[in-house]
This record gives sequence, C-alpha cells and structure tokens, in this order.
Amino acid sequence: MLGFPKQTELLTRLMEASELRHRVVSQNLANVNTPGYRRLKVDFEDELAQQILSGDSDAEPPVINTEVVEDKSRTPRADGNTVDIDLEIGELQRNAMMYQTYAQLLSAQFATMRLAISAE
Repeated sequence: MLGFPKQTELLTRLMEASELRHRVVSQNLANVNTPGYRRLKVDFEDELAQQILSGDSDAEPPVINTEVVEDKSRTPRADGNTVDIDLEIGELQRNAMMYQTYAQLLSAQFATMRLAISAE
C-alpha cells in the first residue's frame, strides 16, 4: 500500500487477520457435533504485541502471522471433539467487536486524509 500511513496498513492487516479468525471460528461452530473434530484457532495478538514493543517506530508496520493451528489446550469430549459452543460464540462476538473497532479506526484515518487533501 504505497503512500498510505503505517497505521492504515496495520489496520488493514488486522482486519484481514480478524476475517480469517471469523472463518476459523465459523468452521469450528459448523463442526461442533463432528466426532473427532479438533478445534482450530488463529492467534496473532501476542506476537504482534511483542513486535510492536520491541520494534522501531520508523520501521514498516509489524508483520501479522496468521497461522491456523489446532487448539491443544481443550480436553476432548467422549466423541473426541474439542469444540465448546459457548467458547466459540464468545470468540465470534469478541472478534466481531475487534473487527468493527479496526474498521472505525481505518475510517477515521481515511477521514483525516480526505480532510488534509481538501484543505489544500
């Protein structure tokens, strides 16, 4: 995204990561009754926070590694499935709120850019 501020690019990457998480959580919900299905997850916040805290403020936006991995922290039910519907619905709601936050921040970035352009 040439010419865009680093914050704008970072917000775009965060929205893409949230979109992937939404698809993974939806897949988990679709397989809540599938015997042997293992819950999948997308974690990127911890690594992103470390990159931001240790990074150079003049550097490019942090890379967001969005790898889909099996959640090994869940104990399987009798049928071998590790999906908890309450956990997934909560995760879906949290992810939707984060996506909306990123979108609002991105919208504010574009509004600032429009204001700067029209003021010239």
